[in-house]
Amino acid sequence: MKTITPDMTLKEIVKEVPRSGDIFRELRVDFVNYGDKTLADTAVEKGLDEENLLYEINEMEPLNEDGIDIKYMDEQSILKYIQRKYHEDLKDELPVLEEYMEKAVKQHKKERPELTEAEALFKRMKNDILEHVEKEERTAFKMLENYLENPNPHLLEALKPYLTSLKGEHESLAQYFYEMRALTNDYTPDAGATGELRLVLQRLEKLEKDTFNHLFLEGDLLFDAVSEQRSSAL
Repeated sequence: MKTITPDMTLKEIVKEVPRSGDIFRELRVDFVNYGDKTLADTAVEKGLDEENLLYEINEMEPLNEDGIDIKYMDEQSILKYIQRKYHEDLKDELPVLEEYMEKAVKQHKKERPELTEAEALFKRMKNDILEHVEKEERTAFKMLENYLENPNPHLLEALKPYLTSLKGEHESLAQYFYEMRALTNDYTPDAGATGELRLVLQRLEKLEKDTFNHLFLEGDLLFDAVSEQRSSAL
């Protein structure tokens, strides 16, 4: 693993050390949509301790939680990994988490009225995430598969509006989680939280982590790599 330096972009850092995304998420640093910013500029903008950040990140393992070094994955591998690791899990997890959340909020809405707002936010977020995934599977990913198997400028040009549109949705999806963090005190249960609410908060935080990793792989690695091929071809 190469040493992380302040002049590296957030995108370069997360590609080199995938688990650094966890640090950025907790600090509300959007490495998905603003991955071209350097660590130095981000530290100044957010009032963060640059030296501490560098130390923490450089001490991390370079592999993701699956033991994969993502910087060595090609576009076909990333595409399949996103579908297997994230799309299928999201379709299973979101409806179940919605049911748990409804029960937990019902138990706590008197003493924590902000959870009612969090529940409404989750429902909007769930619908938008599933719609995003459906759009990808229905058109963009099929076109990507065709292009990656048979690269040609016509397929590449046809892909452009789909990739631009999907990547444009990433910012609003990320924003949902910043709002959810604010409403749930960074997913922290209070002393009187029931087991059900604690479980919901844990699963919401995991959903955030998986979604940011998903969007980073999708936009900053897969879509950008294909767009760069397009630019080279023109």
